[in-house]
Amino acid sequence: MAKTSDPERDPFAPIDASPRFGTILAVIALACAVLSVVSYAEVLAGPLGMALGLIAHVKGSRLGMPAAVVAGIAMVIGMSITFWLR
Repeated sequence: MAKTSDPERDPFAPIDASPRFGTILAVIALACAVLSVVSYAEVLAGPLGMALGLIAHVKGSRLGMPAAVVAGIAMVIGMSITFWLR
């Protein structure tokens, strides 16, 4: 049977799940953010960091969404630096 969603529930709120490995994923997302600023790997590290941050957020880590946002901003900064240095 298909389970209908609750109309009162916020679709962007983290699900009620165990935050197991959520913080580790958020820290790896922040490491990807740093990597996307200091190296030429922003095309790979930026989206990977954003995805890991969002996965950490869904798992219930309070650092997940900020890590995803930081990874996105770092990707834009890294691409800007790469553009101006070439």
